[in-house]
Amino acid sequence: GIGELDRVLGGGLVAGSLVLFGGEPGVGKSTLLLQAAEACARRRKVLYVSAEESLGQLRLRATRLGINSSSLYAVAESDLETIREQIRIAEPDLVIIDSVQTVHLPELPSPPGSLVQVRECAAEFLRVAKEGNLPCLLVGHVTKEGYLAGPKALEHLVDTVLYLEGERYSSLRLLRAVKNRFGSTNEVGVFQMGERGLAEVPNPSAMF
Repeated sequence: GIGELDRVLGGGLVAGSLVLFGGEPGVGKSTLLLQAAEACARRRKVLYVSAEESLGQLRLRATRLGINSSSLYAVAESDLETIREQIRIAEPDLVIIDSVQTVHLPELPSPPGSLVQVRECAAEFLRVAKEGNLPCLLVGHVTKEGYLAGPKALEHLVDTVLYLEGERYSSLRLLRAVKNRFGSTNEVGVFQMGERGLAEVPNPSAMF
């Protein structure tokens, strides 16, 4: 239901697909995906898993964006076993995990965010997506210093990789697909950050 996002995805989300949504912290990944969750919740049931923010913090963000949907469910959880159980109970049509670097499997000795944890958690979400024919979106933070436990380690696992990019002092955001098993990687989505979140810019040349 968000035209610029749907176009970059290749027409929309594919059932059973695992999508990695990367970008630097603060660029607007969570904002855009919360808006996408609401758009999808108009027709489907969506489960938003916040592994970084509390439900109170998520509510503040949703209120600021004007989001209030009875089909959009949220859980604040970072334990993968508990998340998997919540997915089983809720039976959603779309799952958003924010972010994959803060989810962990308790039985693994490595700390959350380590390469081992990130890979194992992503592999588990891949199984959830394929077995349940359920589209799953993973948020992945990118840092300029090291990609060791970041999205670069996951690109071979997922079906689609999207990157949201933007300059610190500009309101413009560009959404690119660098991998897409279901569509082109030549499309670029353009958004503008405002007080009510990210707004589509269908005619970028007019703005420039």
